[in-house]
Amino acid sequence: MITEIITDEELDKIFLMISRNVRYYRLYNHSRFADSRGRITQERLAELCNVSQSLIANIESEKVKQSFSISVIASISKVLEIPLEEFFKEHER
Repeated sequence: MITEIITDEELDKIFLMISRNVRYYRLYNHSRFADSRGRITQERLAELCNVSQSLIANIESEKVKQSFSISVIASISKVLEIPLEEFFKEHER
């Protein structure tokens, strides 16, 4: 059996993609939790996902290599009312 291990470069690309998408969908959001401008603060998102605000900030940071569980991304997806797979896609903005 041949197994391929994900490279650090591939992992960095995944983290960067998730980071950018979480930030984008948090700032351009029209879920029932968004404010009148269509935004959710990091603090509010953290509260709704039952995680710390610093975890949300680290996930969104392109400079911090923050590991997190898929359950955290699934929670963020649910709160933002964005399909989970959108966090794993490269989007042109």
